[in-house]
Amino acid sequence: MARCRDIFDRIKSLGERAIDEFIEQRASEELFLDFKRSSNNGSSVTLTDIDRKNLSKAISGFGNSEGGVIVWGIDCSRDRDGADVAKEKISIENVARFVANLQGAVSGCTIPPHSTVEHYPLEIDPSGKGYAVTLIPSSVYAPHQTVKPPQYYIRAGSDFVPTPHQVLAGMFGRRPQPHTKPY
Repeated sequence: MARCRDIFDRIKSLGERAIDEFIEQRASEELFLDFKRSSNNGSSVTLTDIDRKNLSKAISGFGNSEGGVIVWGIDCSRDRDGADVAKEKISIENVARFVANLQGAVSGCTIPPHSTVEHYPLEIDPSGKGYAVTLIPSSVYAPHQTVKPPQYYIRAGSDFVPTPHQVLAGMFGRRPQPHTKPY
């Protein structure tokens, strides 16, 4: 989990500067990093179905793999080389409410629920606009299946892909590993 935790902590410590660096460096989505726009820029009082679906796939995919981070509020599209790269900041209107909605949705996104997902609101101005950052660690309770539609995902490169049968069979046979921290 070290790589995804490093990304999450770096964003928390650098704030909007980290977001600007993603854009300037044309950071690409990769095994541990995903960029998402809110489907309505966080303008509604509840999480939209599209945002809930994106969160569900990410919890399943990152939780069933090595973990990862979603940065909400960055437009990402393919460049001329075919890589998904960060292109533009699209801030979320009420990031505190958006993060509260994400937190409320986590337990209903996957079976079993992923209990160690973390969210961080990165406010950029007094009006409450900003970006949301979601840390999804690798889970000892994997495999996690999305609720709607029922599907298991893994992270493969910059995509969440349905889990192949052989991988899923191995996940069901895997015993939970102890989660220990180095001294």
